[in-house]
Amino acid sequence: MTTVSVMIPTYERPEFLPGAIETAVGQTYDDIEVIVVDDGSSESYAPDIVDDYPDKVTCVQLSSNQGLSAARNAGIEAASGEYIAFLDDDDRWHRTKLAKQVREIERDERIGLVTCPLAAFTPDLEIIHCERTVPSGDLSDRMLISNVIGTPSRVLVRSDAIDDIGSFDESLPTKQDWDFYLRLCQEYLVGATDDILCFRRVHESMSSSAKANVRDNKAILDKHEQLIRDRGHWRQAVADLNARGGRAYLHAGNLPKAKHYLWAALRQDPSKRRGTLFLLSLTHPRLVRAARRAKRGFVVRSRGCDDLNLSPDSIPAIDDPT
Repeated sequence: MTTVSVMIPTYERPEFLPGAIETAVGQTYDDIEVIVVDDGSSESYAPDIVDDYPDKVTCVQLSSNQGLSAARNAGIEAASGEYIAFLDDDDRWHRTKLAKQVREIERDERIGLVTCPLAAFTPDLEIIHCERTVPSGDLSDRMLISNVIGTPSRVLVRSDAIDDIGSFDESLPTKQDWDFYLRLCQEYLVGATDDILCFRRVHESMSSSAKANVRDNKAILDKHEQLIRDRGHWRQAVADLNARGGRAYLHAGNLPKAKHYLWAALRQDPSKRRGTLFLLSLTHPRLVRAARRAKRGFVVRSRGCDDLNLSPDSIPAIDDPT
């Protein structure tokens, strides 16, 4: 079998790490190595937890907190596998994830990355988002406009592809995964599985400020501006940036700012969805919150995920640390 290296970065979250390791070593795919990267936590908890898995799990400790991209890059440097999978310490996998993704990536040598549908859940195990399909194939143009792949916890990547395009850009404040995928998709195709294989835990604290959201997304456009312009996608990319900024301000309850960004997006690249969001920005934060809850419930029900079973068979060792 071909070896898969699983990267688990962790920082100040000892309550989540054991479950992440369990979801990795519990895979039906046998030939794996698991590399836990402690990103300079104040308490040295990772080595003690890793000691419970002497055969398949090793620990890399960074001397100081350097950020998620640096932690992932340290794991990549320590990896020996032909394929690399990333797993945030609070996310979980279905036990068949790696086996199904390895089959997909080995189907075509032009595939550099395999993704999968995911479900997002709250700490009390409420499903708030799920997918049944994900983009795949030639995403070289779509990735210039927005990150249509999403969290690294859902992907499996060829090590050779990382050698070709480089690892995560540590100079970017956030959104390094978008930059990484964007570069990879210019050289490789993207494969996908049909099943929900990744389960992403959503915390209230995960929502960065709307201002930071706009700033960090703009940093990706600035870095790749020439390529985006050369491919004729600049106007659409800026419109999408404004739309994402508008949604972030809507969620934050800052309707005047939301109105500003959504109106800009609507003028640059009109769509029914952007028009609806713009009209929502003219209402009241309570109505925005109610509309968001209603949409979440509708999407989850319409995709048949409202009764998705978050059991040990689908998410090994999932628990609520509170």
